[in-house]
Amino acid sequence: MENNEAPQENTGLSPRLVRLSKFLALLLVHRSARFPIPMDEEGYASLDQVLRILKGLPNFRWAGRGDVETVVHTPGRRRFEIDGEGIRIRALRGHEKPEPTED
Repeated sequence: MENNEAPQENTGLSPRLVRLSKFLALLLVHRSARFPIPMDEEGYASLDQVLRILKGLPNFRWAGRGDVETVVHTPGRRRFEIDGEGIRIRALRGHEKPEPTED
């Protein structure tokens, strides 16, 4: 590919939602020092705090809760999860241990 970009997965997301997904990964997985965000013992961060960070950035002022939910619920490999109460968000990683199954 030109300009050494990795090929994009066909997620069905618009380019700006792909950028939002990548920023959420930066925020919730890579824990950028520029955007420190507290996480609880389960790896969740406050969804309201994530939205405040987005609104404070010129490139993401357009992003609201619906946009984050669209990224979270995109078909395919799940990268993020919002808790059952809808107040926390966390990144899901492919190396998490699966739940034990009963034989």
